[in-house]
Amino acid sequence: MEFLIIMETFFFSSNDLLNAFNIKADNISSNLTRIDLYQLLPALVNVKFNEGCTKSGGRVTWKNVLIGLITVTFINCSALCGAIILPFRNKPIFKWILSAFIGLAVGTLTGSGIFHLIPMAFNIPDLDIHHSYLNKALISMIIIYIYYMRDQLLRIFFNIETIVCTHTHGEDDALTKPNSHVDSIPSMLDNSKGVSLNSAKEPVFHKHPRGLIQNLKRMKAAGWMIFIGDMLHNFIDGLTLGAAFMVSIGEGLQVSLPIIFEEFPHELGDIAVLLSSGLTIGQALIMNFLSACSCYFGFIIGAKLGELEHFHPWIYALAGGMFVYIGLADMIPELVAMGDEIEKDYIEAKKPITTVFKLKILICQNSGLILGFIIMFFLGKYGEHLENLVKS
Repeated sequence: MEFLIIMETFFFSSNDLLNAFNIKADNISSNLTRIDLYQLLPALVNVKFNEGCTKSGGRVTWKNVLIGLITVTFINCSALCGAIILPFRNKPIFKWILSAFIGLAVGTLTGSGIFHLIPMAFNIPDLDIHHSYLNKALISMIIIYIYYMRDQLLRIFFNIETIVCTHTHGEDDALTKPNSHVDSIPSMLDNSKGVSLNSAKEPVFHKHPRGLIQNLKRMKAAGWMIFIGDMLHNFIDGLTLGAAFMVSIGEGLQVSLPIIFEEFPHELGDIAVLLSSGLTIGQALIMNFLSACSCYFGFIIGAKLGELEHFHPWIYALAGGMFVYIGLADMIPELVAMGDEIEKDYIEAKKPITTVFKLKILICQNSGLILGFIIMFFLGKYGEHLENLVKS
C-alpha cells in the first residue's frame, strides 16, 4: 500500500504504471517480487525527475477551473452577507455569533498557514507521505493556543491587559487601521452621521441621498484605504486559490475554507467603515463587491502561474505568511475587542459583569477557534481522501 502512495505522489495514476508492467494492484505488498521492483525502479526514477509526470503537471481540466470559479464566486457573495445580518445587529446574540465567527477565522487562517501552506512551500507533504510533519505543526499550534489562553485568563482573573489595551481611540483613529475594525462595527454604525440602521428609513433613503460619484469624492481617506487594501487582499486570495486549484481540487478546497470563514467578519467590518465614510448602505455594498471582484483577476493569474510548477512554492509561501499574520496579528485583537464590546453592552444595560460571564465569552470564542484548528488539521491529514471523494 505504501508503494502505491509513493507512486501517487509522483504522478496521477499508479494503475497505469502497474498495467504497463503487467503487475496486479491487488495485494501488491505480497505480490510484488524483487524482479518486478527492479523493473519498476527505473520508471520511478524517470517520472520523479520528469516534470510532465508530476502531481501538478499537465492534467488540469475544466472541472478544476469551474469549481475554482464557483468557489471564488461563493467567497465574493459573502460581501453581500453584511446587508443580510446588519439589521439584526441590535440583537443580544449578534455579537456572540460574530465573536464565534472571528474565532473560527483565527483558527482556520492560522491552521491553514501552519498545517498546509507553509509546509507546501517547502514541498514537505510530498516528501513525508505519512504526514508526520503535521504532529510537529500541531505542537506549534498548541503552544500558540496556550499563550493565547494565558493572556486571556490573566485579563479575566487579574484584569491584566497583555494583548490589546483598552480602546479609547476616536473614530478617525480607529478608521486608520485598515484591518482592525471589527471591534468598532457597532460604534461605527451607531455614531456615523446618517448611516445608523435604526434611522435608515429616514435620512439614508428618503432625503435625496447624493449619487455614488458625489459620495466617492467626499469619502474619507479611511474608506479609500479599506477599498484599496481589500482589493489587494482579495487579489492575493484569488492568486492562492488559482494556483491551488491548478494543483488539484482538494488543494483548492483546503485553501478556500479559511478564506470563506475569514471573509464573513472581514466584509462586515468593511461595510461598517464604508458607511462611516459617508456612503449609503447600497453604495457601500457596491464598493465592497467591486473590491471583492479583484479575486477573479487573482484567480486567473494564479491559474496561469499554477501551470508552472516552480511557482507553486513561492505562491504558497506568500499566502502562508499572509494567513498567519492576519490570523494572529489582526483577527486575535479583533476577537478580544469583540469580547470587550459584549461586556460594554452588559455594563450599559446595568447588568453585573462576573468572572463566570467573562468565562462564557471566552468559551464562545474558543468554540470557533478550536473548531478552526481541528478542521484544518484533519484537512491536512485526510485531504487526499477528500480529493478522491470529489473526483469520484
